[in-house]
Formats: sequence, structure tokens, C-alpha cells
Amino acid sequence: MILNYSIIPIKNFYQKENITIITIHGLFGNINSLHYIAKILNQRLKYKIIEIDVRNHGLSPKNSSMNYTIMAQDILDTLNYIRIKNNIIIIGHSMGGKIAMTLTKLIPNIIKKIIILDIAPVHYFYNNKNIFFILKKINKLKIFTKKKAFEIMNFYIKKKYIIKYFLNSFSYGKWQFNLPILNHEYDKILNWEKIPAWLGESLFLKGEKSSYINNLHYKDLFNQFPSARIYNIPAGHFLHIEVTNVVINQILNFCLK
Repeated sequence: MILNYSIIPIKNFYQKENITIITIHGLFGNINSLHYIAKILNQRLKYKIIEIDVRNHGLSPKNSSMNYTIMAQDILDTLNYIRIKNNIIIIGHSMGGKIAMTLTKLIPNIIKKIIILDIAPVHYFYNNKNIFFILKKINKLKIFTKKKAFEIMNFYIKKKYIIKYFLNSFSYGKWQFNLPILNHEYDKILNWEKIPAWLGESLFLKGEKSSYINNLHYKDLFNQFPSARIYNIPAGHFLHIEVTNVVINQILNFCLK
């Protein structure tokens, strides 16, 4: 499946290395979720950036399946379509991080580095059904404006930046993501099938206030990514929103090594 994508090109610079960064958003996100970070990396590193909408998100096609092998294949199909075939750095948040890790199984030799934002290569047992309840409620009430949607969501979610994250995918009374399919496939999104050890360079940015990467996950993490570096970020699961500059600096340092 060819996904919706956007390219941030290199302008008026000589690119020493033919490196491309791929950004993959998390659940309920879209192509803009990592855009600010992508823009800064483009300016500072002089690398081309490919931003992608995962299936059932943003402007990408809808499909009833959401397992990680299929979602990773979508990314690969899209990269082949735009002829990106080597020297790839992949940045993925949450679900997007799991897609990035799965790509190391599909294309181990053309990925240069991966950067994973607050997710581990494990099966999760979290229950975010309350989020689905809130999103369905917006639909049921036939809310049209972001302002009204914000007011309703703020009753359930106190952190405004999390509400804004969701509302980035709300336009003219509709969610850009396919809510029924995401709800139906949620167990598969939580799932993980272990992959062969990938020896490439990998950076895991862990939110200190988040439980998505914890001590119980380290064995599985290092078994699958033996060269992994884990760096604690003073934030929660949405670390790229909470402390954007800290995340950018860690990514820059890792890319330049």
C-alpha cells in the first residue's frame, strides 16, 4: 500500500551523505505529529525528510488490518515508490516506533539507525478504552468545531497538549483516523512478535514519567537490539511534545555520531 507522504527537501545545501530520515507518528497521530522535529532536523542535519501517514490515519488509505508486519510493509512500499533505497534513519513514536523496529526485520541492511520514542519491543496490556470512549463521544454528539471538541475532551483529559495531539487529526467534525478500525484492531496494536536481533545503531528515548519502557522490558529490548542506547527524558509518553528541544538535541547528537 502506498501511503500519504510529504518530503522536506534539501534546499541550497550540499548534502555530504545521501541520508534520508523517515518519521512515523503514533496511534491517533498524523503526518504533522513529528513535523516540527522533522523541520529542525532538516535544517540542522541537511538530510532529506520523509513524513508518512500510517494506514488508517491522516490522508493514507483505509484498511481493516493493522498488524506490524503489514504496516511496516506499507512504509517499505512507499519508500520504494519514491525510490528511497539506502541510508535510512527512522524515527518513530509509540506505534510508529514499533513499525520502525519491524522494518529492521524487513530491510536490515539499508537502515542506518533507528530512533524510538517511548516504546519497547514488547506486548502491552494497557487498556486505553477510555480514549476510544471519548473519541466516540465526540462523534456521537456530532461536534463540528475543534473549540467545542476541546471543551468536551478537557472534561476527561486534563493535559491540554494531549488534547491538542488528538485534535490535530480533527477537521470539520470528523476524525482523520479510522476510529472503528483502530478500535477493532487495538489488541494487534498492543501486540508484538519478537524479531531477529538487529545489530545496527538504535536510540530509545524513554519518558521518565511514562511506563512504556521500564526495567521489565530491558531484557527483550536488548535481545532484539543489542546495540541499543537508552536515554531518559524528563517527560511522559508524549515527550516530543512536552520537551521538544530536549528530544531534538538527543536525536541530533545520535545522528551526528
